[in-house]
Amino acid sequence: MANQANDPLEALRRNPEAAAFLGNPAALAALLRSPETQKLVRLLEETGGNQLQQAAGQAVRGDTTALKRVVDRLMDSKDGAQAVEALQRRAKPEP
Repeated sequence: MANQANDPLEALRRNPEAAAFLGNPAALAALLRSPETQKLVRLLEETGGNQLQQAAGQAVRGDTTALKRVVDRLMDSKDGAQAVEALQRRAKPEP
């Protein structure tokens, strides 16, 4: 069983916006299918390649260092920063 301190899902549950998505499967599915998410995934694959797969595996085991490097590289690009901003706008709950 994963240590709660290093459990990414537990961290998401403590974030009110993320927890709202976790509690709404339809909204989560729509976000995952969105063009913004698809673009972000494509950019992550282009930026990280095989490193993304390895970094994700390490993150699941509690070591997020490599995944942070992949995301930082993505955020250093104009396209990556724009994709993340677009996804954040889409993910914000409507008032």
